[in-house]
Amino acid sequence: MATTAKPAAKPVDKDAANRKEIIATIKGPVTKRVTELIPALAAFPNPYAAVLATPDLLYACMQLVKTRRDQFSDLVVDKDGNPVLENDRLLRCERTVDQIISMVVRSGAKAYAEKRFGAAEKAVAKTPKAEKHKSLVDKIAALVSGKWGEAEVPKPSPTQADQFYGAIKDYLDFDWQVPLIPCFAELPVKLIREMGLGVTTLRTPEGIAALADIGRHSMDQAKRILSDDMMREMLDTQPLAAKGVAFLGKERYDFLHGTVYDKMGEKFWEMCVDCDRLEAMEVQNAKDLEQMASHLHILSADSINQFVRFLQFAQIPIFLEVGSEKMGEEKFAEIFGVPGNKKLVKMFCEKIKAAKLDPEDPDGDLRKKLPDVFGAYLRAPADFERGL
Repeated sequence: MATTAKPAAKPVDKDAANRKEIIATIKGPVTKRVTELIPALAAFPNPYAAVLATPDLLYACMQLVKTRRDQFSDLVVDKDGNPVLENDRLLRCERTVDQIISMVVRSGAKAYAEKRFGAAEKAVAKTPKAEKHKSLVDKIAALVSGKWGEAEVPKPSPTQADQFYGAIKDYLDFDWQVPLIPCFAELPVKLIREMGLGVTTLRTPEGIAALADIGRHSMDQAKRILSDDMMREMLDTQPLAAKGVAFLGKERYDFLHGTVYDKMGEKFWEMCVDCDRLEAMEVQNAKDLEQMASHLHILSADSINQFVRFLQFAQIPIFLEVGSEKMGEEKFAEIFGVPGNKKLVKMFCEKIKAAKLDPEDPDGDLRKKLPDVFGAYLRAPADFERGL
């Protein structure tokens, strides 16, 4: 009698098995110990799911595991069961701690997206549709749709959560990205898909929000900012400058950046916050702007215009240096900054223009006389304003 050969056993997918073990460990022992360390988590019916879908809470728990590693030492072991202290060493599951962190960050993004977008989509789905008389064709269509075999059921269209997660998952690797997941979720999916790491390496909520606002109005402008190293610096240091950069346009931005950035550094972005200031700068030449570079992030539009109108080229940096030193930065900004005091700005400039300076060394003489001018204001502001 012939024997029937047994079908060959399916090969074991070791990688999938390891991944399954990691997830089971996080859902089980890791979550249990985190809950023991933070008893308030026990109030959730499913602490693991609640934490995973709440970025701030997930980040806090990840930091707890990181700082209390000793509480998890029996779980973070190598193939021989020895504790692993380094984040880049292979564990028993053939993953490193860094790789597991990436898994958790991505799982958190997916869980948050499903909560964030799923609620809205469910609300739309639950909206009752007005009943209308069905034709015979509609009835047949409804009958047919209920008879699909499992293999024939068409795949549902990707949800908004699917689209967001599919676009961003390959660019999430670090725990510091977790609190920013809600910010990333507000970006146009197309921008995430096209710029990838350019988006997910931004480190401030304000910078991501500014980029989202720009992207909603102009995808090309958002991509231009992300592809420019200097503009990325803007988003990480002073995202409010994004509106000013958009106001300038590429040609004028390039001009101003080339003229004063090297002298201003990151303060260049503070300068770009105020569009009135940028508009005043548009009519000035590069040399005058260079003379004001140390204070351009403070000066109001009116101050810039008055300096150029009344002061000689070499007098501008002397005026700014002595004025801010004698008056103090706060008082100087109160008068010459935004919004400033237009009357006083003009009075100071007119006094300098009218001053009789030594023709042999006018700049040196101005430097000697300016402390008295600023001192006169500080001693009696009201009298100074009245021209006394």
